[in-house]
Amino acid sequence: MHRLLALIPALCLLLAALQPDRAQAQLSTALPERVITWNLVDWPPFYLLSDGQPPASMEALGEGVIDGFLRRVLQRLPQYEHRFVMLTGARAELERKAGLGLCSASSMRTPERLQDRYFTPAMPTVQQHLVMQRSRVAALDLPTAGVSLRTLFRQAPELQGLILSKRHYGPELEPLLRQAPNVRAIAAPKAGNLLNMLEAGRMDFSLEYPMVLAHHLAQQRPGREAPLVSLPIVEAGEPPVGYFSCNRNAWGRAVMADLDKALREVAAQPEVARLYERWLTPSEAARERPRMERFFAARARGGVKIE
Repeated sequence: MHRLLALIPALCLLLAALQPDRAQAQLSTALPERVITWNLVDWPPFYLLSDGQPPASMEALGEGVIDGFLRRVLQRLPQYEHRFVMLTGARAELERKAGLGLCSASSMRTPERLQDRYFTPAMPTVQQHLVMQRSRVAALDLPTAGVSLRTLFRQAPELQGLILSKRHYGPELEPLLRQAPNVRAIAAPKAGNLLNMLEAGRMDFSLEYPMVLAHHLAQQRPGREAPLVSLPIVEAGEPPVGYFSCNRNAWGRAVMADLDKALREVAAQPEVARLYERWLTPSEAARERPRMERFFAARARGGVKIE
């Protein structure tokens, strides 16, 4: 009897230790059709994540271009529980195939991706630029108003480039990058990693959005001359549209219908057309504003758009 009494405290401790796991298991299996797991990216200023980590709640989303926009959308979807993770492209594909109800607020639509995801247009983007060291631009005497990648690769085939393997660079630039003699695609946990490598001279160029470079330089070298510069690319066409995407199954189709409706409601808010302007120069903002306003006005007035 005394032995049994002596075991009671240990048993109580064991049960207490098991309770969080049990509660988490119950939470993870409760109404899975009403749980959306959002895959975020450590990609300032598109996402401004605290300490580079996914937020614990919708209210803790940052004020970046995309996560600030995402918060506005999710506020119109109180019927769902929203969770946030950060998965690489390869891991996200595995989780999606394993049945995780996964969505992204920063997707580019391609024929290949349409095979396993639904897409709905969310917000316009700006075009990506060529990024190089300032000294290399001067040595090659490149025009700052715009650089032809086709001409650059022909005249300087020795240039080494690095790009992100899971990023889509658009229908005009993808063929040029694939055909370039010395361009490699690598996986990196965050876009800023390539900018650090470029600054250190580990390659000659990369492609990135100008506001990403501006944010990187402001964090790394405040008040000092920027060692990297971004140049518009002549072959780049109309800036692509950014999409929300979710699993291509019955769950994803139902979620996408609700997302499409919420996106149209958010598009009707006058301030959303200026989400980018905080991260653009005054001249860039003035140039891009009419296109942003046209996109959101058409999205607000238009009907369902799900592919």
